[in-house]
Amino acid sequence: MNSKKYQNLLFASSLAVLLLSTGCQTYTQQNAELNELKKAGNLSAAVTEINKMADAQNGKRDEVVLRLEQGLTLRTAALADPSMVPSIVDPKKVQKPAEGQPVPPLPTAAEVRAYYYKASQAAFDRAEERIAIFDEQAKTKVGEEVAAALTNLASIPYKGRYYDKVMLNTYKAINYLELGDSDKARVELLRAYQRQEEAKDEAEKRAKIVAEESEKAAKGELKDEKGKSAAYDTNKALADQKTGPAINNALEESNPKAIPLYPDYQNPFTMFMYGLYWLHKGVDGGEVERARKAFESLKQIFPENKFVLADYEDSTKRADGLIPQNLTYVILETGAAASRAEARIDIPTFIVTSKLAYVGAAFPKLVFNDSYIKEISIKLGAETIKPVLIGSMDGVIATEFKNDWPTVVTKTLISTATKAIIQAAIQKELNDKGGSAVGFLGGLALGAANQALTIADTRSWQALPKEFQYARFTSPETGVIELQIGEEKMTVKLPEGTIKVVYVKVGAKATETFVSSFTLRM
Repeated sequence: MNSKKYQNLLFASSLAVLLLSTGCQTYTQQNAELNELKKAGNLSAAVTEINKMADAQNGKRDEVVLRLEQGLTLRTAALADPSMVPSIVDPKKVQKPAEGQPVPPLPTAAEVRAYYYKASQAAFDRAEERIAIFDEQAKTKVGEEVAAALTNLASIPYKGRYYDKVMLNTYKAINYLELGDSDKARVELLRAYQRQEEAKDEAEKRAKIVAEESEKAAKGELKDEKGKSAAYDTNKALADQKTGPAINNALEESNPKAIPLYPDYQNPFTMFMYGLYWLHKGVDGGEVERARKAFESLKQIFPENKFVLADYEDSTKRADGLIPQNLTYVILETGAAASRAEARIDIPTFIVTSKLAYVGAAFPKLVFNDSYIKEISIKLGAETIKPVLIGSMDGVIATEFKNDWPTVVTKTLISTATKAIIQAAIQKELNDKGGSAVGFLGGLALGAANQALTIADTRSWQALPKEFQYARFTSPETGVIELQIGEEKMTVKLPEGTIKVVYVKVGAKATETFVSSFTLRM
């Protein structure tokens, strides 16, 4: 083989290695170890692992999603018994007491909880800082969209989905309520509500941009392997008898009929927390009206939820000066929210390049986790109360997924077509300058690189629960309630105050139940 042929082959192989170095694992595969630790109930190891993973992504493309995972994992640590989480005492900073001096006491359970709540807030704050930077860059930075066309959508920094941003501020508000800082909780709930209002406008703007990109591709602004303009009409691709049904099936799998779909970009649980706060913390007519509007919206979504109806009634009475008294709320989060997996679908490229008929494209699809504790019971002496659904995160996620689907499909089709064109162009160059042998070997290398780059963006906030439920009732005189979770029973002492909240997080097993409580109004 002459030196020129060798150089061409070396170029093709080096390109393949370079492209492969960007990584061929999906986000779900990369997080397999962390997810296994959570499934095994090893919270201490999960905390250590997510801290390591999040810090390793500091300033990198996956930092936002990992900070979200970190924030919620650390929040779980705050709810857990201190024996289940890493010690907050740094052994390197512990000084051995002088002879005859007492050993310093270990941190109390309250101190451990406060530490992890604050650590959770720090992770959420960092995620929010990065999201704000990306939101600002999105106004002027378009290069990443072009780069994604040459690699894949998973190569773009994760900027946070709309439901991520809403739940980020919702959890920050709950953390502040747990820490006893209702003023900061107020700010976070207002921000969460505002994000819901902003989401629809932002989504419409983004869809318009993608439609323009699709139109440009259809007009021939892509180039074929001969350097000529090549049109790629995404509508023709979707009409293909092989591709169209496969893409529709992926969407149908991600929106099963059993999953409730909510109004666009509305999170019922966030609306509930927003309404709950203003119902019991509102001090004037305007603030009380926020509660009434929130529960009015919830009443439309859950017309048979007796607890929502009771809170709506209380919110209307507050306008007449009647303030609810002596209530306990039990909020339950259970299960694991829908995650994302990859669906491989062949798409037509013969409308762009004569060298390829179909190439494989990778689309995301939702996978639902149906193994979870579906309900708990609250025992008040002889009376039994069961919480009722106030928000399915599966529903929130599936609604946004469905809304985003046309955008994701368009970008994936254009990205895949672009890579096919580039591959065909390089292949032609290798054949012309290096001969058939170099062209063949280079083609293998390029094919391997393209295959590695064909991965779907499966990044998602996997620590989110599957659903939220709640119940409300008159606080018992005993000051305690009993929770029945599967075969497990827990006695919970209620905090002081007129309006009390008990927060219950149930893991994969009934034994993985974490409980906290706080006072909403004294």
